[in-house]
Amino acid sequence: MLYNDDDRAARLAIPWFEGEGLVVGDQQPYSGKLLNATMNRHAEADGRPYLGIEIRQNEIIDASGWERWAERLARLTREIAIRLS
Repeated sequence: MLYNDDDRAARLAIPWFEGEGLVVGDQQPYSGKLLNATMNRHAEADGRPYLGIEIRQNEIIDASGWERWAERLARLTREIAIRLS
């Protein structure tokens, strides 16, 4: 889970992913504070909550992985939108 200064969405997403049985790194495999141009420009500049998600490549190697992650991310974004509204 990656973020720069605004960690609102990440603080909700980390336990949500853990509840899905996943191991979650906070600012891993690198810090979102180092690679944050997109987050700064498209989210923080306008006060929008956001997060960056790194997914291991072996999780999305085929169509079943793509579908599983698309469904998982759709559920996550709905949950975060509800909780932050």
